[in-house]
Amino acid sequence: MKMAFVIPYFGKFNNYFQLFLNSCKHNSDVEWFIFTDDRDNYVYPENVRVVYMSFSDMQRKFQEKFDFPLSLDYPYKLCDFKPSYGYVFEDYLKGYDAWGYCDTDLIWGNISRFITPSLLKEYDKIGDLGHCTLIKNTFKNNRAFMLPINGDRVYKRVFSVNHNNSFDEEYSNSINNIFEEHNLKIFPISKFIANIYTKSSNFKLTFLDKNRKYKIEKKSKNVFVWHQGRLVRFVKTASSVDSQDFMYIHMQSRKMKVELDSFDRYKIIPNVFEKLEVQDVTSNTFPKYKYFNLHYFRLRTHNLIDKTEKKIKSYGL
Repeated sequence: MKMAFVIPYFGKFNNYFQLFLNSCKHNSDVEWFIFTDDRDNYVYPENVRVVYMSFSDMQRKFQEKFDFPLSLDYPYKLCDFKPSYGYVFEDYLKGYDAWGYCDTDLIWGNISRFITPSLLKEYDKIGDLGHCTLIKNTFKNNRAFMLPINGDRVYKRVFSVNHNNSFDEEYSNSINNIFEEHNLKIFPISKFIANIYTKSSNFKLTFLDKNRKYKIEKKSKNVFVWHQGRLVRFVKTASSVDSQDFMYIHMQSRKMKVELDSFDRYKIIPNVFEKLEVQDVTSNTFPKYKYFNLHYFRLRTHNLIDKTEKKIKSYGL
């Protein structure tokens, strides 16, 4: 089974982008196409193809595929266009069984352990969130974003406005609603992924429940360990240490330090990638699982400033 992810990214990659690339390398049966203007000297593995271009070149590439004016004025707006990648980049995706879109603020585990041929055979779309989704590579699926929701071709409106609409994820006039309305099957992957909750200094996972509401797990003593392509989370309980493999960890744009001299084996904790100081993670040798950090307070301060500025503008001051 051949899978490929498409990532248009403009601006500077985050400070742990090389760790992202290294985790791609260990998924040799998956490929990535990265379109970017960041020419920093990263070590790209053989299964990651980088295509250098400007954002204006990318704007033209998208506009050539549509017969109405697009509003693609800034890179973040690309999120709304993610469901169209199978159509816009179809020349790159010939011969693949599935294509996907994903973010770069994540570290991969073993993808093929979770995304199997039988899963792809049964479902048209794997994943319902924008930071990672795979779509079966068919003519119909690649143009599904153009299908209507209750008679409304939502994509034309979304692609024509300047603000973000989350068209790539969740269930509010999004690509997921289109797939459901047209009997295209979606497999949610919440159990496979470690989606880190944004509004906490600790690592707590968040996920969509069966009612499509975000749930947040309780605080725990936990540490993620990446070792040559495998991503495992260890959680210390009162009597033991539980472990679980994940397909990836998504940092949700959390600022992270990189304090490593070797990339083969390391731990991921708030808010740092660093050497795992024990050989085996047990109740008696559980590693340091957090440092004091101001993530929560910085986030609250940022949000308060943002709200204040918007309120001032609304009063015309």
